[in-house]
Amino acid sequence: MAGLAVDNGIVVGEHLRSADPDVFAAGDVANAYYGSLGRHLRLEHWSAALNQGSVAAANMVGRTTAYDHVPYFFSDQYDMGMEYRGYVEPGGYDQVVFRGEVATGEYLAFWLRDDRVLAAMNVNVWDAGDSITALVRSGVRVDAARLADPDVALEDLRADSASGAA
Repeated sequence: MAGLAVDNGIVVGEHLRSADPDVFAAGDVANAYYGSLGRHLRLEHWSAALNQGSVAAANMVGRTTAYDHVPYFFSDQYDMGMEYRGYVEPGGYDQVVFRGEVATGEYLAFWLRDDRVLAAMNVNVWDAGDSITALVRSGVRVDAARLADPDVALEDLRADSASGAA
């Protein structure tokens, strides 16, 4: 493929530049480096093209810009809407914590390793996206019981860690 490194997509660094300094890749063709994850990931969702395109363009015109989004995708399945933020490989977690009522189809699910939220999915809960992204990005340790408690704001979990409460 034109001499480019390919591994489940065109391998690009945090600036979305390939091994050829004149070639950039974005969207579902790019196996992009995610600094927040410390790894490459190919995200096959239109959100990758939406978010990576402007970063690639900025770098093409000489404005050094790193791609630093938390991975995101959504899917609607009949009456169930789901949004997933972060990333965890199968078996790359040691705990799953649920918040809300799974039986009613309105809940959050969090995948943790060493008390840190690696990824989360909101299912028919539409006001938690930014808080989930901030929690995933922060990498702070959280108390699983407080994470499961819908009366505890997700923002308070990050504050707990900052104050040494977690």
